[in-house]
Amino acid sequence: MGDPGFAGFVRTHHVAFFDAMATELPEDYASQEVNHLTLAYFAVAGLSLLRELDRVNKDEIAKWVLSFQVHPEADDDVDNGQFFGFCGSRSTQFSLADSKDPCHNGSHLASTYSALAILKIVGYDLPSIDSKALLSSMRKLQQSDGSFMPTHIGAETDLRFVYCAAAICSMLDDWTGMDKLKAKEYILNCQSYDGGFGMVPCSESHGGGTFCAVAALRLMGFIHVDLEANLRESASIDIHMLLEWCVQRQVTDGGFQGRRNKDSDTCYAFWVGGVLKIIGAYNLLDHHAIREFLLTCQSPVNADVVGILMYKYNTRHSRTRSQHLSLVASVRPPSSTTMAGVGSAVRRLYLSVYNWVVFYGWAQVLYYAVMALQESGHEAVYAAVERPLQFAQTAAIMEILHGIVGLVRSPISATLPQIGSRLFLTWGVLWSFPEIIRYSFFGMKEALGFAPSWLLWLRYSTFLLLYPTGITSEVGLIYIALPFMKASERYCLRMPNKWNFSFDYMYGSILALAIYVPGSPHMYTYMLKQRKKALSKAKTA
Repeated sequence: MGDPGFAGFVRTHHVAFFDAMATELPEDYASQEVNHLTLAYFAVAGLSLLRELDRVNKDEIAKWVLSFQVHPEADDDVDNGQFFGFCGSRSTQFSLADSKDPCHNGSHLASTYSALAILKIVGYDLPSIDSKALLSSMRKLQQSDGSFMPTHIGAETDLRFVYCAAAICSMLDDWTGMDKLKAKEYILNCQSYDGGFGMVPCSESHGGGTFCAVAALRLMGFIHVDLEANLRESASIDIHMLLEWCVQRQVTDGGFQGRRNKDSDTCYAFWVGGVLKIIGAYNLLDHHAIREFLLTCQSPVNADVVGILMYKYNTRHSRTRSQHLSLVASVRPPSSTTMAGVGSAVRRLYLSVYNWVVFYGWAQVLYYAVMALQESGHEAVYAAVERPLQFAQTAAIMEILHGIVGLVRSPISATLPQIGSRLFLTWGVLWSFPEIIRYSFFGMKEALGFAPSWLLWLRYSTFLLLYPTGITSEVGLIYIALPFMKASERYCLRMPNKWNFSFDYMYGSILALAIYVPGSPHMYTYMLKQRKKALSKAKTA
């Protein structure tokens, strides 16, 4: 059984796994000896995230990590082109006999990142490290386009090593090791047309590359932790497209995919989820769905291996390294996890009740309108539906608040004009049909977690006809009422008065008519996009 705060998550077994990995790796990892420091980083970081770091001897770990650091033998060695960082393992500390570069010392940018991260986690005083040679030699790894090689003898250059360099400078609190502006330029060149980032310029967007790009920009101070600030000051990267790309990576099984048209994978819960966290949009992912997906990837307990996270489709060891961390990183300490679960349940209950109550209000509007038409004619419709109409439509104000506080994902730019126009002038018979469909759809989604396919189709198809009809009706009715507004001066405020302010309802209505010009196409195109997205998801489900 897992701990009470981790429903379904067998915490004790994960702790045991990381504890074992921090001291001795199993035989299957022999081929990964060159990445010994990186593997140690995942084990130590896992224990730290689970608040179990006291299980290991932190001083011994720090001493072991420091033994991999390469120091120049003389001051002028820094100028001979070598990188004086950390080696990844014991075997890489020694140069090979047939090495093309007799000065090669085995230092690697990724290993240096892992080493410093471990030291920071165990509480080692990083400023005491001899970082001058490390940073000055690391700067020589930066290429003319702003990218970084991981080692001075040559290798691939991509966003992974730009991120490593930025993280190293950040942890050492010294940015002399890189040219931030050149690195920023390289990162911007890696953003693809769809908003994500490829590992190199002009390549396909990838979850890992996107994390490296965004995390590096954040460390260098080019983007903010607040979403509103990023959206307002998005000169560095296209935040809007990035946000859309990240949200679209969460697929129907609740997990995240690293690229379009790929299966979901546990590691991307960390990479893509991390991007959303960094830019301040963590609330946009479906926390319950991703948690459920990750728990399905938790292997059953057996005698040999406990707590290992596995990709559902026979993932190799090289990919499993990052997956070990993914579930742990997404689970909070027991107290906060419990609160998050309670908060999610309260949210679903509230939205379910809200949608069904408003559905009932609009159902009344439709019923009374039809009955009035049959019995007394159209002149009696408004009197018959006035009270339920006022209730149902006024309750929609809450939808604006839902979007503002992040309770739902609907953008304010689409919700505000839609609700505002209906509050301004509502034709009960027309709008009762789509609203009954709309609120019953969301009521079922929140209460039951699903909605039938026919209701989904109605939700995202009836607007094709009813939006143009309703908008035309609203505009026509406002126009017809203008002479009455002018003659009656209803809702007008004339001067002099104690507020020293005047308002003419007729001119306000004319202004409202003008807003329909840009507002109507915006709402209609937004719904077309939502329709395409919702129905395409239904086909692939």
